[in-house]
Amino acid sequence: MTTVMVGTLAACGDDDANGDNNNNGNNTQQTTDSGSSSNTTTTDLNNKKFSMSYTEAIEIFKNKHPKTDITSVELSQELGKFVYTIDGVDDSSEFEMKFDADTKAILQDNNEKLDREDANGVERANEKLDLTGIKTPQEAMTAALKQQAGTVKEWSIDREMNQTYFSIQVMNGTQEVEVKLDSKTLAVLSTEQDD
Repeated sequence: MTTVMVGTLAACGDDDANGDNNNNGNNTQQTTDSGSSSNTTTTDLNNKKFSMSYTEAIEIFKNKHPKTDITSVELSQELGKFVYTIDGVDDSSEFEMKFDADTKAILQDNNEKLDREDANGVERANEKLDLTGIKTPQEAMTAALKQQAGTVKEWSIDREMNQTYFSIQVMNGTQEVEVKLDSKTLAVLSTEQDD
């Protein structure tokens, strides 16, 4: 997954520089001296409004891939853009779409075949998110900041051991803390400081 994400980030950087070409991520050099504060400071997502909501991103994903189940939703900053990443799976493939949260542009739409052990509904059963009746990301960020002071760097909705939860990454100075919250009750499941 890390290899896929590194390749994805490189490909997104190439799209920024060269339009919509497909060069397999060979050009990974990025500069951060462009004077844009978004490359050097953390924007507090708790106070940021976007043109696109995460539910709109999910709806576009589901319309494009109607037979899939959502396995992960994330809002993070990539190469100076705020990006929704929606992951999903069907019985034979996994899918990933990325959207620019400010412009609503589709930045990426990839899929790949599942390994034999994950096919035929295995990964779907293990990873499918239960999005019914969950709290909003805004509510989750507010709850996380009551637990850990700081600014919200990114958030995601994930599943582990049959539990759909919010993961809120909070920056307090140079310290990053992950607060996991039950997606329906916002009960704190764990707080973990990254080294």
